[in-house]
Amino acid sequence: MIHALRGPTGRLFLLLAGITVSGCATGLPEVDPVDIPRLQQATAATPDDTDLQVQLGMAQFKATDYEAARTALQSAVDAGNESGAAFLYLGMVQEELQDWSAARVAYNRYLRVGESSAGRAEVRKRLTLIGRNLLRAQAQQALAQEAEITATSAITPQSVAVMPLAFNSERADLEPLIYALSDMMITDFKVSNALVVLERAQVQTLLDEMALTSGGYANVETGARAGRMLRAEHVVQGVLTTLGDDDLQTDADILNVPRGGSAGQLTESAQLQQLFDMEKQIVIRTIREVLGVTLTPAEEQAILENRMENVLAFLAYGRGLRELDQGNYAEAQAEFDLAISLEPGAFDGMDLALAETAALTESIGTSTGDLAGIASTTGETGAGVFAPPSANTTEGLTAIGIEDPRPVGAGAVPEDDPGAQTAGQPGGATVGSRGFGGVGGILTQVSEGVNPTPTAGTLGVGSAEQTQNPTSEQTQPTNREPVQEVQGQEGGVTAQARSRIVITRPGGEQ
Repeated sequence: MIHALRGPTGRLFLLLAGITVSGCATGLPEVDPVDIPRLQQATAATPDDTDLQVQLGMAQFKATDYEAARTALQSAVDAGNESGAAFLYLGMVQEELQDWSAARVAYNRYLRVGESSAGRAEVRKRLTLIGRNLLRAQAQQALAQEAEITATSAITPQSVAVMPLAFNSERADLEPLIYALSDMMITDFKVSNALVVLERAQVQTLLDEMALTSGGYANVETGARAGRMLRAEHVVQGVLTTLGDDDLQTDADILNVPRGGSAGQLTESAQLQQLFDMEKQIVIRTIREVLGVTLTPAEEQAILENRMENVLAFLAYGRGLRELDQGNYAEAQAEFDLAISLEPGAFDGMDLALAETAALTESIGTSTGDLAGIASTTGETGAGVFAPPSANTTEGLTAIGIEDPRPVGAGAVPEDDPGAQTAGQPGGATVGSRGFGGVGGILTQVSEGVNPTPTAGTLGVGSAEQTQNPTSEQTQPTNREPVQEVQGQEGGVTAQARSRIVITRPGGEQ
């Protein structure tokens, strides 16, 4: 047993006792705002140490100094730092600064290098929320630059944007059909490899920013304007009308955006129970007759089979889409669950809508601070041992007359140096864990501070089999620590270390 030490020396012993040897430290250490001054000094002294730059960015993020954090993290990434912490914190910083495009890039890079499966899973869900915010920002930018976009007339060839149908009926219970039908039309148009079909969320976000009600969805000028800002070559829009109690009619108008006029108009009618047949005919005729694209037999069959049988399930699906667009994710989830209970399996768009809603529901309640916490508890950060000691720790060191250890990058023992040995220990065990040159330096300073003339027998750090001074073995009680087993974080390597620390007080007392 190692006797408890008192005073500043005791505090130092606790510091050393808390240091564990890890065969593979996969994450950068946790830092706090109080570490910012020290990290700034360390990065200034060793500007090529990108790990220190990442740690500085992490600390600045926690201090809510997002601009400074972005500068430090981006600098580290640009210099080649590929750590999960770098991309994760850069994504969170860009998110706080509402640079959604840059946040998406950083998060996607994190998915490739991140060590934490829990962190990656959370980021995947978060990317759905980022995507929604990015669509909104793009729509706002398009509106702000509408004159320039109109002047350039840039379009994506063979692209199709499907707008929700306008609703012409007194039957409010059928109004959700306009959302469900437009979504099904999008999935059907996507069957043709010859077309570039815009996502429903992209179209709807722009319409929301244009502050349009459903009554404006069939207006030719509105459709052409939306098409220009979406850079679509064609816009499919129209009106859904009820005729009596059970009859429906769809009047579709396919706009040619560059020409600013109609490319063709189609009308299809059906009873409520046959509304899917009506929708299929609109899609197939539009592709063939208006867009001039040939469908293969397999493509046409895929379109015909993409349907639901239960109208009530389809209405629930339409209500779910409407709630999703309005940001009511719990209500959307409830409607989608109802649709599935009425018709398990449903159609192609259901899985996508369910996945999107689930991701948004979870992400909307998770802050970037929560994401940082997940990273810390699952090993993405906090697993390393090579950060500069915190302010509280270094105060304990200077209080007993020991210099602060040099920061990482200022003389630390390289991980790949096979000849590196524990500082102050001739013939000592090779140190293979990154940054342990700094720890050896601390131990040397400890020995000099507590006992000005240390010997190999008074401070031994290494394996339990390391030979100690024979005299000390005979005259001093044997102090042994059990094997310390250190389980690394996710993906880490379990390492074992045996150590004995004997500090001789003046007069020979231990």
